[in-house]
Amino acid sequence: MYISSFELLVKPIAPKPFPSNVSRRVVQAYFLSISNLDSAEDVVLSLQFTGTPTVTTDNTFTIFDSGSSNMFGELAPDSVTGKPSQILTLAKGQTGLFVLQPDLSKPGILDEANLEVRGYVELFISPLSPSDSAELLISPQIRGTFLPSDLTDPNPDFDQQAYSLPTANGTALIKLER
Repeated sequence: MYISSFELLVKPIAPKPFPSNVSRRVVQAYFLSISNLDSAEDVVLSLQFTGTPTVTTDNTFTIFDSGSSNMFGELAPDSVTGKPSQILTLAKGQTGLFVLQPDLSKPGILDEANLEVRGYVELFISPLSPSDSAELLISPQIRGTFLPSDLTDPNPDFDQQAYSLPTANGTALIKLER
């Protein structure tokens, strides 16, 4: 099922020749809250990304927080579609937060500030799931942080933005079937 669009960025907010104090960089990530409303069974989900250019492990990483800890990972090609994907397990009644974000630890990503990926997100019940169906509550968002040009400044200026994305079906409540 189509969930939403997404956009990952590491870009200056104003192009040259604007001075660096105006041209702070934005680092923007995709966030998806997912609640498993089923009170009977756990569900295993496949979250898949189609982007232009293609989302890669060269410039991104994932985080999935489903309660007790943050699980860091990377997207991997889905065995059927080949699309960059992540397998998520949600216990019955549980809510998790999935994050896909630019990996600023990779050489050059922050300095070059030239990452721009846009696309769409799909969600399926994984063949690994013990459940053939799921009722889910989803909430996609884009969150961004504005970084100062000079990160060594003793008083750096950081700002953040967050906005909800419309869902493809116009509602937060979705029903998936395998």
